[in-house]
Amino acid sequence: MTKLPKALAARQSALRRTYGITLEQYDQLLKKQDGRCAICQRPRESFNKNLAVEHDHKTLEIRGLCCTFCNRYVIGRHRDPTIFRQAAKYLTGPFTGWFVPVRKRKRKKKKRVNTPRNS
Repeated sequence: MTKLPKALAARQSALRRTYGITLEQYDQLLKKQDGRCAICQRPRESFNKNLAVEHDHKTLEIRGLCCTFCNRYVIGRHRDPTIFRQAAKYLTGPFTGWFVPVRKRKRKKKKRVNTPRNS
């Protein structure tokens, strides 16, 4: 058995401890997803962090790998796919046809420089 570099060994240990998977299983899952986030499909290289192991918090089943944004804000802890179907239906319209008025930008006031007065 070859010795892993320290950082890789720590990653292997964290995956095993937290999710019960090996680094090889993580890499297998990443390859199955073509090295991309399962939700937004952005490549792994476009992120500063590794993709998160996304899992169901109730059943504890691992579903795939997601970027931090999709894991936290898109999926969150939702388990009901109906919510996402409804959200997709909502986002495709039809909408009201009303629009928010464009506001004029406020001009910044020039800073006055206080100069001492001659008395």
